[in-house]
Amino acid sequence: MRLVLFFVFVSASLQAQSFSVPYNHLLPDSRKIEIQVEYLNEFDSERETVFLLEDAFDELYLPFNELLDLTASSNFVLIKGRKDNEELKRGVMHSGSLDYQLAYTLFNQDQVARDIEVIRQELLGKEQVILFGYSSAAMVLQHYLSLFPQHVKRMISVNPLVFDIQKNLGFPLSEISFSDLKLSGEQSFDFSYYAHFFNDNLNRKSHLKSNLMEFLTYQGVLTGIATADNVEGNIPLMVRSFEHAIALSGLQDSVQKSNPRFEVLKELSKPLWSTYQNSSFDFYGTNYDRLLEFKGKMILIGGAFDHMIYSKSYDVLAEYYANCTLMLLHDGHGLQQALKLPSFHELLNAFISNDTAGKISAYKKLSEENFIFQKYYEGEF
Repeated sequence: MRLVLFFVFVSASLQAQSFSVPYNHLLPDSRKIEIQVEYLNEFDSERETVFLLEDAFDELYLPFNELLDLTASSNFVLIKGRKDNEELKRGVMHSGSLDYQLAYTLFNQDQVARDIEVIRQELLGKEQVILFGYSSAAMVLQHYLSLFPQHVKRMISVNPLVFDIQKNLGFPLSEISFSDLKLSGEQSFDFSYYAHFFNDNLNRKSHLKSNLMEFLTYQGVLTGIATADNVEGNIPLMVRSFEHAIALSGLQDSVQKSNPRFEVLKELSKPLWSTYQNSSFDFYGTNYDRLLEFKGKMILIGGAFDHMIYSKSYDVLAEYYANCTLMLLHDGHGLQQALKLPSFHELLNAFISNDTAGKISAYKKLSEENFIFQKYYEGEF
């Protein structure tokens, strides 16, 4: 599990800017708060603009946005979001105790999505934006897309955490277990994130065990749920974990066996989950029917051997878009192998700039490197 880092193209220094957004988008006369964005290169109004999003859940793991090797063909704007706003964090404290229902109200994905729209309007006016998201951030950006499909030109979605699709269609869980080794729920969750494949000719079981030994060897320097500090004090992380747990909760019933991923996410958001069970407040999920209204180009990239999400969930998600390119790679959720390849970064840049020749060239290179997954063999999952 050797980590090779690639870095986002930036100018000499990051440029930060504050945007005023409603404290609570549900209140028509809500006061304003400030949230930060960073310009990862010099902003040029003549170029297309790409929005990336920082997400509290993704921050448990390797920072995907920092592992990218992007060109200067577009404006790259990283939305830090309300997760960093101290006024919001103070606002959910009542008489020294945390109001968990209010915490959900202020930090949920719907609030974040509406913040993004405020930023788009102020920064781009009537111009459409390109969205680029990975894992948990990709789900939040997909929620934004469902609310404002007419404002998005293209979206590149990499390994989105579509737990709800896996749940609703009854896809099997990716169980990772070894008879001679006991992993904690948190360790199993983290290994599901980091596990990867890169050669179609390898014996899957043998490679998975080898991968596990690498994971255990390097676990001390890897990030993840098992090594996270101050989880209880991280309100945005608790809220996002609750949203993912809600998406998985239908798998936890008297008929099907316990879902270890659900248990980990439930424990991560335990106070909020308990509050929800006692009061059953409304929560915000993605309206997939609204995705049918999106007329732009969707590029969906998934790990064919993703142990966090059953990979056929990506096939189902692709059906919601009229103009979608679906690509599965010989890799897992964390794309530990693909991120090392210059050809993978070339493909991402070609998708962002809508460069047809670049897409063909990068796809050919990935194919020659045996990274394009061509066909399902159910027994391998």
